[in-house]
Amino acid sequence: MIFLNFKIYQETSGGNTLKLCHLFKDKRVIPCLQAVDIYKIKQQLPDLEVWAQHADPVGYGKFTGYQAPISLKMSGAGGVLLNHAENQLNLETIKTTLVCCRQAGLKILLLAASLAQINQFNLLKPDYIGFEDPQLIGGPIAMIEAHFDLVKQAAAAAQAPLIVGGGIRTTDNVRKSLLAGGKGVLVASEFAKSSHPRQTLQELILGLDH
Repeated sequence: MIFLNFKIYQETSGGNTLKLCHLFKDKRVIPCLQAVDIYKIKQQLPDLEVWAQHADPVGYGKFTGYQAPISLKMSGAGGVLLNHAENQLNLETIKTTLVCCRQAGLKILLLAASLAQINQFNLLKPDYIGFEDPQLIGGPIAMIEAHFDLVKQAAAAAQAPLIVGGGIRTTDNVRKSLLAGGKGVLVASEFAKSSHPRQTLQELILGLDH
């Protein structure tokens, strides 16, 4: 699996979002979009599974500015990223948000930054556990290259499929992530800011097949 975090780059916003989403023919590729784009993309590409980048632990009511899981689901989201390094949550907030997401019918990719956190998150039973070193996000060195043995330990510790992040950018990065026991990767800048996104996507997918 390849989760593509669109973040809030100019290259992944507005009309660019739809252009990029038209590239996704492989069902193993899941874009994680800005909330404002989810409904639009699902209307144009109803067969494409799309996820949100964040959710808040709220339902219907007086919650101005929040992203309610039930609203994300109604917009067409199939799942949500939680606890990304750029939007970290405390444990109690994670717990209550997971409850709201499950009630809404959203799948959850819960991101961890350490083996200790993976063990903690196992108790919460998310659909996927992500693992990435925050210092390597968007950097020139992929975590799978810098800490292969650590990723291998993480895959063994995780009680949900492990998704490897932290600077994933090449076919070989993807291949090694699977070799270490991961079930997929989380990619952002390498695809989102690519001058040739179709080629970048093809190279990432190639890593799933080898």
